[in-house]
Amino acid sequence: MTIQLYLVRHGETPMNQNNQLQGITDMPLTPKGRQQAQTTATLLADVPFNAAYSSDRIRAVDTAEIILAKHPGVKLHRRAGLREYYFGGLEGVTNSQLISASVARYGVKTMTHAWTRGERFAQLIRNFEKMDPTKQAETLPELRLRVQTSFAQIVAAQPTAAKVLVVAHGVFLSTMVDLLAPEKLPASLLKNASVTRIDVADGTWQVRGVNLTTASDLAKADA
Repeated sequence: MTIQLYLVRHGETPMNQNNQLQGITDMPLTPKGRQQAQTTATLLADVPFNAAYSSDRIRAVDTAEIILAKHPGVKLHRRAGLREYYFGGLEGVTNSQLISASVARYGVKTMTHAWTRGERFAQLIRNFEKMDPTKQAETLPELRLRVQTSFAQIVAAQPTAAKVLVVAHGVFLSTMVDLLAPEKLPASLLKNASVTRIDVADGTWQVRGVNLTTASDLAKADA
């Protein structure tokens, strides 16, 4: 029997809109973010969820509650362990500011090499850690352990077959995809309010689809 995990990134927030690193900063959805969540709610309306989990950040909770409005009776479990990657002193910094600072520190050649070869996602996280002036940013091993532990706990709480909604964050959810199937992780990571499907059967974890936004996308994940 199979446990199907429907991973949803939260809808847009003001910090997403401004291309800022958000992390554990608690931000609400923008009107566009709420509409994105509503679109995803419609997309997932026919999925008979047995359980639902979200990060305790308001953007994830609100996205989950919008989706669950079409699934009365499914209780939302909020988990601090599902929070976004902690950027430390980089929270609030824009993507362009971080890129400029990284290039100034390491040079164009080094940054290009890190982003185009080898473990791109791992290099991205390591760069966050190195560029954080406060030295508080989450390390790659810490992030991976938190992600694996959180998902293992969710799966362990389900019966042998279940459909489970998990609403969390871009870097957090991308970490799970990168651990299981790095070749399927887009360079731009996960879109706001997109769906990623992971199936768990007999101890085997399989990424069935990433950045799903249409009914045909969902159908392909079941193929």
